[in-house]
Amino acid sequence: MTTYGVQIEPQFGFTFDEIKGIVQYAEEIGMTHTWFSDHFMLKADSIEQNSFECISAMMAAASYTQKLRIGPLVLSNSYRYPAVLAKQIACLDQYSKGRIEFGYGAGWKEMEYNAYGIEFPSAGTRIKQLEEALQIIKSLWTENITNFDGDYYKIKDAVAAPKPYQKPYPTIWIGLGSGKPKMTKLAAKYAEGINYVWAIPPEELKEKFDEFDGIVKEIGRDPASIKKSYGALTDIYADEEAKKEAKKKAAEERKVPIEEVEKGMKRALVGTKEEIIEKMKEYKKLKLDHFIIMFPYQKELEQMKIFKEEIFQKI
Repeated sequence: MTTYGVQIEPQFGFTFDEIKGIVQYAEEIGMTHTWFSDHFMLKADSIEQNSFECISAMMAAASYTQKLRIGPLVLSNSYRYPAVLAKQIACLDQYSKGRIEFGYGAGWKEMEYNAYGIEFPSAGTRIKQLEEALQIIKSLWTENITNFDGDYYKIKDAVAAPKPYQKPYPTIWIGLGSGKPKMTKLAAKYAEGINYVWAIPPEELKEKFDEFDGIVKEIGRDPASIKKSYGALTDIYADEEAKKEAKKKAAEERKVPIEEVEKGMKRALVGTKEEIIEKMKEYKKLKLDHFIIMFPYQKELEQMKIFKEEIFQKI
């Protein structure tokens, strides 16, 4: 059965009160997860725009809820030394009584790296660093003492207590982004769940899943043992006229032809309620384990209510 989660992007400017309202309502309407992106800033000129740090936001969400599962989508390996991150997630899992998911990725937002003085190596190097980090984190979560001598990280006689509340540890979700080959192979080797985002039509998503399953089989793992999730950019319009006005406004703001806006809208989960229901039926055929919805900023509660009352029971 497919479960549903809501994506929160702290970099958009959320307050903790807004986060509280969203996660509590998500729990109330039967959504199972909330996910937070891992960014320190939105743009170079976001001078007064809130961007709460991901793990801090997850801690807040855990304190506001009782059952909701909470995860990062996804933590950037480059932003925290992996041994320290293992400790942070284990403590958060203990605090939440086992409600933490562990979404992990290689990082990508170069502007943010540069602004915060974080080295931004090549994509290939970042993926190699991620692989070493995964080995370190798994060991710290399961072994009494961890030693690791890699090309990028070195750990000597490290002990880590407490261990995660969940045994052996929280589910490891690897974000595949655009699905580059090296990252896909790493996920096939280490992931317990994978995630694609944000505007991939069902037929293309099926191709990505099929390709991933083939790689998983090649290395001797069972594709059925790895959960699959998809995160969709979402916007619900009251009617065709409202959708038409939204397209016009977007084209004007972005200074692009309206045809380009229409092309993007077709790829995302946007449209009238009827169109969204039909699109979600197509995604459901893929037998997703988890479906993540990113509602428009500051329209979350309004559109979550529409999903609860007019969409979920029809898909």
